[in-house]
Amino acid sequence: ELLRLENLSKYYTSTQSVVMGLNNINLSFERGEFVAITGESGSGKSTLASVIGGMLPYESGELFFEGNPTSHFDSADYERYRRDHISFISQNYGILIGCTVMENVVSALRLSGMEQETAVCKAEEILQEVELWEMRGRRAAKLSSGQKQRLSIARALAKPAPILIADEPTGNLDPENSAKVIELLAKAAKDRLVILITHEFEEAADQVTRHIVIQDGQISMDASLKPFSAVDSPVSAKRSGKGRPLSLYVSRLQLGGRPVWSSLVLLFFSLTAFAVFAFLGTFVVALDDTNTRIYDASAFLNGDKTRVVVAKLDSSPMTTEDYEKLLQVEYVKQLETYGYLTDIHYAYQDGVDYKTYYQRVDSGTWDDPDLSMKENISILPTAPFMKSVPLLAGGQTFLTAGRLPENMYEVVLSGAEDQIGQVIAVYIRDDKNWGYGVLLRFDMTIVGVTNQGMGLYFHEDMGRMFTTSVMGNAITGSDNWLNQYQYMLAPNEELADDQWRCSEIAYGKFKSMGNKTMLLLDLNTENLIEVLNGENALEAFVRKQFIEEFNEQGILPYHTQLYNKFAEVSPQTFEALMWKKNSDQVSLNIEDYAYTDRVLEAVQGMGYLAVSPFKESSTKQDPELAAERMQTLTVCAAALLAVVLLQVVVLRALFGTQTESYRLFRNIGLTCKTANYSILWQVLLFTLGGQLVGFAGILICRACGVARIVELMRYLPAVYILLLSGVHLVASLIAGYWIIHALDRQVYPLAGRQTDLALETEEVAL
Repeated sequence: ELLRLENLSKYYTSTQSVVMGLNNINLSFERGEFVAITGESGSGKSTLASVIGGMLPYESGELFFEGNPTSHFDSADYERYRRDHISFISQNYGILIGCTVMENVVSALRLSGMEQETAVCKAEEILQEVELWEMRGRRAAKLSSGQKQRLSIARALAKPAPILIADEPTGNLDPENSAKVIELLAKAAKDRLVILITHEFEEAADQVTRHIVIQDGQISMDASLKPFSAVDSPVSAKRSGKGRPLSLYVSRLQLGGRPVWSSLVLLFFSLTAFAVFAFLGTFVVALDDTNTRIYDASAFLNGDKTRVVVAKLDSSPMTTEDYEKLLQVEYVKQLETYGYLTDIHYAYQDGVDYKTYYQRVDSGTWDDPDLSMKENISILPTAPFMKSVPLLAGGQTFLTAGRLPENMYEVVLSGAEDQIGQVIAVYIRDDKNWGYGVLLRFDMTIVGVTNQGMGLYFHEDMGRMFTTSVMGNAITGSDNWLNQYQYMLAPNEELADDQWRCSEIAYGKFKSMGNKTMLLLDLNTENLIEVLNGENALEAFVRKQFIEEFNEQGILPYHTQLYNKFAEVSPQTFEALMWKKNSDQVSLNIEDYAYTDRVLEAVQGMGYLAVSPFKESSTKQDPELAAERMQTLTVCAAALLAVVLLQVVVLRALFGTQTESYRLFRNIGLTCKTANYSILWQVLLFTLGGQLVGFAGILICRACGVARIVELMRYLPAVYILLLSGVHLVASLIAGYWIIHALDRQVYPLAGRQTDLALETEEVAL
């Protein structure tokens, strides 16, 4: 005896009613029987097949399998029962339409625990038996109705289970194919129990050994038609723990069998990954409120966003080794060896960097004034900041033509090659140390051109000049009143070691006819004098410039304020008087402000002091920019939430179309746990694939110069990219668990079912 039903009843309940499915059924079955169960629609035939097949629970009575009761079965027990002991054939074929004929048969064997190679060999035997071997590579969707049903039978026959249940297998077939199906079922009954649920008993009357009629959930007839050969031992599945995990195998079947569906889901994942990157990335970038603040130039005049100032902890001068280390920092493009130089304005383009204006000056007496116009230069606030020829990262070539400057009167220009050899007037202003209107003028020769940056690149002596100063008596050897001020030094190869020449950088106010005028002494060959050993000559020059000339013109000075003097000496004297051989501060030029924090972290990690002037000096917040930032954060957060919700809902709907295929897998032995894992595998694979495709789209947008994408890629380091991927993955997993919950409810109604019998006994002390 293989099966026995004792007073078995099944009820369908709802919130308002209870419907009887089976009422006190008493039946027994043996191996080798071919049983036909008939009855009108709704009589309980399919319910009986589902209860016997372990797909529906029963409410009362008992179902014995091989003499063992099943009323205590939990969900895991039922899954093992279906997997090891039940083969199922349905009216709608119950095959995997998107898979090949071979894959359909192999899947039943693999889910029963058979290894891949063994399953393929067994499938070949079965397909030859049902005359489908020649079509083994054809997709099941392209088979005829009869071929599909034969494939369904082949899969059921391939599974080594002792019970085969066929629920209306000939309902959609013509008489010829119906006869073939009945014949195959009859052959299957030689070594197992075959239960045929049918409306057309006549087509199977010559083959079946027993006929059972159900009416209103009760057995109305149970007739034995012919003897059968009993089978002594059951057909059992030879299980193996080897091979790939079944969940991955099922996932591959699902994806490979539905290529169009898989492509659509992958596209959807790609779009959601792109959207999460865009909205969450914008949100993360907007968290930095530096761009909503107003720059304060009191500490650093140059508020270039791509500038990072670096110094040593002990304030000692930088060395060549320091330069090499800093240039190896990621995102560093250039290194300015004299960092202070980048806070000094220069101008060389009239109307662009500076403007020329004329001021009326009174020269003469009150009685006979001689009115004339004086030319003045005003450097505009938008004038660029100085920079010497930088050190470049990655061994880049700086020049495109010409040569590098060899002295402080030569420059490299970012421009065209035909400008080499031109002499231009360059005006320099140090706003931090000089008074208003104080300028230095240099006549510079363009000796080279570059495609790096914009403007002029000066010789390093210009940087050394602004970072080196000595007391006047160190040059003249005199302690008179003229030498109590510091001199800015610059080397000049035309001078001997015992020669020097200077010019005052002065800001003078003179009173004339009630008006104040400014005196500009610019640096050129006409204003420089050569002094060979004598303070008297220097004193005479100063007196002549500041007193005698103006007295001759009738101008009476009422106040004169002297600032640093500018002195040229020989290169040897320059080197001897320098108290620092190198600057103690350098400026790094980075690729983009977005990399500032990463560069600061890297440089500080190397043991240096590092600061971003723009970041540190942006202190006061702009209310309008702050409001725009808050609006951006709100919109991005709302959009991100919408994308996550959309992803969860759409994925639930897309995976809902797999419900029927999972019912088929369940019928051939797929457990609930394996089904759940296969869903998770698919979600993970789609998420990873979607992120890869989405990220490829992001890279394409960056290559095409889409500004917003380029900015986001710069602002978001690898850790933030992983964060965005994590958010996208979390949304996918939420959808995955929702899908799993729906799958358990719709496909595995016994999932979570607990035993109703105590399987353990306790010793009771008497």
